[in-house]
Amino acid sequence: MALSDSISEEFASFLNSVPLLNRFVPVLALFLMARPGVILVVLLTPASAAFLATSGFPQLRQSVFGALAISFAIASAHIFNDFCDIETDRLNPRTKWRPLPAGLVERKSALAVSIIFALVSLVFAFFLNRVCAILLVCGVTLIFSYSAYFKKTAWGFLPPALAAFLIPLGAFGAYNPAAAFSLPAILMALAGFFFELVPYWCQTLPDVEGDRIRGIPTIAVKFGARNTGIVILFCYVLCIFFLVLLGRQVSLGRAYFVVVTCGAVLVGLVAILLVRKPSGKRALALYFISLIFIGAVALAIILETAYSAKEKYLTLGREVLDFLR
Repeated sequence: MALSDSISEEFASFLNSVPLLNRFVPVLALFLMARPGVILVVLLTPASAAFLATSGFPQLRQSVFGALAISFAIASAHIFNDFCDIETDRLNPRTKWRPLPAGLVERKSALAVSIIFALVSLVFAFFLNRVCAILLVCGVTLIFSYSAYFKKTAWGFLPPALAAFLIPLGAFGAYNPAAAFSLPAILMALAGFFFELVPYWCQTLPDVEGDRIRGIPTIAVKFGARNTGIVILFCYVLCIFFLVLLGRQVSLGRAYFVVVTCGAVLVGLVAILLVRKPSGKRALALYFISLIFIGAVALAIILETAYSAKEKYLTLGREVLDFLR
């Protein structure tokens, strides 16, 4: 394997000189392809939905199985996406260092691991209930179809947004199948749907010229950067609208609305600047700020609902202490 194609020549020589380390390079490459950091961020959304669904006190079994199901599903989707993008990544200076184009792992191995991870995620979902399993199958199918086909079409934005819509429904359904389509679950799903479009379209703006050369009809290619910025701002406003409705529906407290309001102002200002003077740097800035915002919203939901169930946590703590004695 040509390690020097993706990392420094000195480090590559070191790895190649140590047989034991060299054997673990494909495993490490697959781990990086799964993007564990992204998985941890994405888990905040179903975690916040779980706390809402259980009034701040989610059961351990459902939480563990749900987290494992989503984690393996996301890892599978990431690896499959890199599998489909290997030729494009080789030509892009920004992505040619990724494990597959760099030759750190074989393409067939990546596909096999992706399929295995998808099946493992389905097994964990079935341990929860049929509703979760069905929603997970739909979500994985959407993301796989995005990587294999829709990513290079004008409808590329739709599968990721629909998958984001399904995540809160599955999280609610993990604790109570009937709650999967309750009003709070649907409001959270709609907020997730419109939010997902913000970072998705932000990522397309820096690569407009490359997408135009490759013939990929993204919204930025078809309608221009300024109009893309307007659509991003509109989707963000809708996301905030559904987050406010969610907070009122489940009676969340002041901290939640402070986070939503501050985020609405900050991200809204960056989005307006993007509309006024579109650029790849501003689009990426909006991308990262929006991810921080949605993470803060999820944490606010978790902390507020957990605080409302503080007596249950205190009781659980006392029971654990009594057991340890």
